[in-house]
Amino acid sequence: MDLKVPTQPDQRPPAPQRPSPLQLHARALLSEFRRFYYGLTRENVGSFLKTLLWAIPLTVFIWVYAESEEQEPDAGQLINIQVNSSDPNKIATLDRNSSVIICDLVGPQANVDRFKQSLSTGTPIPIELDTGNVIGQKTFPLLDNLRESPEFKEAGIEVVKCDPALLTVTVDVLVRSRPIPVRPPPNVPGLQSVTFDPPTVNVTGPKGIVDGLTQVIADISSLKELNVPGPHVVDGVPLKVDSSGPVSYDRLQVKATLMVAEKDVVGHYRAPIWLALQPDVQKRYSITANGDFTPTFDVIGPAEEIDKLEHGQISPLPHAILEISDENVNNVNPAPVTILGLPPDVRLAGAPPEVSFTATPR
Repeated sequence: MDLKVPTQPDQRPPAPQRPSPLQLHARALLSEFRRFYYGLTRENVGSFLKTLLWAIPLTVFIWVYAESEEQEPDAGQLINIQVNSSDPNKIATLDRNSSVIICDLVGPQANVDRFKQSLSTGTPIPIELDTGNVIGQKTFPLLDNLRESPEFKEAGIEVVKCDPALLTVTVDVLVRSRPIPVRPPPNVPGLQSVTFDPPTVNVTGPKGIVDGLTQVIADISSLKELNVPGPHVVDGVPLKVDSSGPVSYDRLQVKATLMVAEKDVVGHYRAPIWLALQPDVQKRYSITANGDFTPTFDVIGPAEEIDKLEHGQISPLPHAILEISDENVNNVNPAPVTILGLPPDVRLAGAPPEVSFTATPR
C-alpha cells in the first residue's frame, strides 16, 4: 500500500552575512596588532630603531635632492658675450652695442644661482663661430651657437630663448705682431727731442684696422719732467691705446728719454732804430721820426737770455731796421721795422713794432 508522507516546500539554510569593508579593516588591524604584540621582543625593537636611524636621513636627503633638481626658469638674464672664429687665421668681432644679450635660462635652482654668480665677475661667455670663407659682415643664429658654449653645459643649465635671434659679426684676416712706431703727441711744450725704448710695439688684430695704424702715441704730455730743463729718462710711459677693441699690443708701456728746453719767458727790450735808405731816397729826402724812434718790443725766450738782453749784456746789442724806399717813402701809415741781432733762442712775442716818419724833400 502506498504510504503517503506529507510533503513541505524546500527550506535552505540562510546565506552567511558578508562583512562590511570597515569590519574587514578592523579585523586586519586587530590581526596585525596581535602578531606585533606576540612577536614584540627587545631585538625587534632595536632593529626597528636602527632602521629608523638611516631611513629618516635618507628620506630627507632624497627629498632635498629631488627639490634641488627641479627645473626652474630664469627669464630675462643679461649675459655679456664675445665671439671667436673657429679659423685661427681669422678674427671675428662684435659691435660694442651687441656684446650684451638677453637670455631665458632653465635648470636646477642651485645651478642657475651659481651661474648668475659667475656672471657678476663680468667675464664674457665665449661663442665659437664657423667663419668658413667669410670675410666682412655676416649674420649667425645666436641660440644654436650659444647652446654649444661649454659654459652652459658645465653649469648644467639650458638656454631656451635669446634676444637678439641673430648676431651681426665682422670677420677679417688676423694680422699678428706687426711693428708700429711709437711717437710723442704733437706740440708738446718745451720738448726738444725724445726717443723711446723700444721704438716700436707689436700689434695684433684685424687687417682692416692694423693696416690703418701708422703710429702709437706715448702719453708724455703730463710728465712732471717736462717742467725741468735738461735730459730725463722716464720708465713706464703709458701708450694711448684702446684696450677694449679687437686690437692687442705686446706692451702698454715704454721707456722715454727726453730733452727738455729751457722754459721760455716774455721780456721787454727798447731797441734803437737804424734807417736803411735807398741811395736815391737819401739824396732826395730828409727823414725825421714822428715821436719815439726807439720803440719797446716784447720778446720771448729762455729766462737767462731774456735777462741778459734786458740788462744789455749781449754784444752786439740788437737793433731795429727801418727800410725806406721809393715804394713807402711817401706812405703816411706807420711802417714795420725788422729786429736784428736777437740771440738764437729769443724771438719776437708778437708782430714787429711800427713807427711813423716824415719824408721831407731836400
